[in-house]
Amino acid sequence: MCRRRSPAGESIEPVRRPHTGRGPAILPPIEVHPDELLSNWRKLVCASGLTALPREVAAGSVVLELTDDHVLLRARSRMLLTPDVVHLIEAAMKRLKGEHFQVKFDEQEHDGKSHATLSLWEESERRAARLAMIEAFKSDPFVQECLRVLDGELDETSVRKADN
Repeated sequence: MCRRRSPAGESIEPVRRPHTGRGPAILPPIEVHPDELLSNWRKLVCASGLTALPREVAAGSVVLELTDDHVLLRARSRMLLTPDVVHLIEAAMKRLKGEHFQVKFDEQEHDGKSHATLSLWEESERRAARLAMIEAFKSDPFVQECLRVLDGELDETSVRKADN
């Protein structure tokens, strides 16, 4: 009786899901031109320690006014402006600016595209950093040599930041 040798380093199991293409498109940075209001709001939000929904609401809002005693924001969605969320944002700002500081939201909503927000600014920075990382990886001499030796092609969508 002849025995079939097992393939070295290969599985005899069928491929369950073949790799049929590249990953999702790598998006270019969003063009954001932050003004002084937005820059100052970013400093406050970053120093505030806000997290989760209150941070998302604060970061996703358009800054209409920012003074030493108040900020006037336009939220993207008024449905997210629950009393708890507004209270958490205001409490965080009062810790930084003093008890007199008020956080106010106007009655309108914004569309998320026509005005610069902290969220858009941060997303633009993340996209730019990802593109820079991919470019650095592609230009690494070791990677270039591997691609040359293997006659390979780099799938840019597969380049990820290593978890430490």
